[in-house]
Amino acid sequence: MAISIPADLTIVTLRSDGRELAQRWTAAYATSALQQASDLLKSRANIEFPRASCEQVVEEMPTGAAPDTVDEAGYHFLTAAHKAGNGVRVLLVDQVSRAELGGQSRQQTRVCLIAYGSDLGATSRMMAHELGHLLALPHVDSGRRSGPGQENQIAAWMRNLMYSGALNPAAELTQTQVQAARSSPLARRFGGR
Repeated sequence: MAISIPADLTIVTLRSDGRELAQRWTAAYATSALQQASDLLKSRANIEFPRASCEQVVEEMPTGAAPDTVDEAGYHFLTAAHKAGNGVRVLLVDQVSRAELGGQSRQQTRVCLIAYGSDLGATSRMMAHELGHLLALPHVDSGRRSGPGQENQIAAWMRNLMYSGALNPAAELTQTQVQAARSSPLARRFGGR
């Protein structure tokens, strides 16, 4: 049985010195990215994220945060300002201060942040990856050791949706990951075990 977790999309346009900055996300693109991310997770773990709402907001970053891009301080400000509703919230921003920030998520707040990407497939995989973190899935390569003899392990990690690097179009999940996602606190709120 599919677990269905509603997702609220929030497109955040930054304002600096009284003017709105560039924003490439549109409601249609955001909805398409979510649909593809949801389809991927449904096909792998039978967990879907239907769109509950899509809103566009304008925010000025607080003192101490970068005014023209989302940095760590800006991310925390946005997650506090735009809390998750019944399910999860996906904050969609034009750009972030560093690539790793573009894919942050917090299980406690049920909010993730996605930076704009012009490749819909890659962007939707990143969104699915972040939704995976909200389902309590860690990076598969967090205890990574480099060196000879690790080639097969690294190749397997690179095919996994929860790899910390560029995401493979196959975006696999292991059976252990599927079981963990379906029994996560978020999934249990919506009928998982």
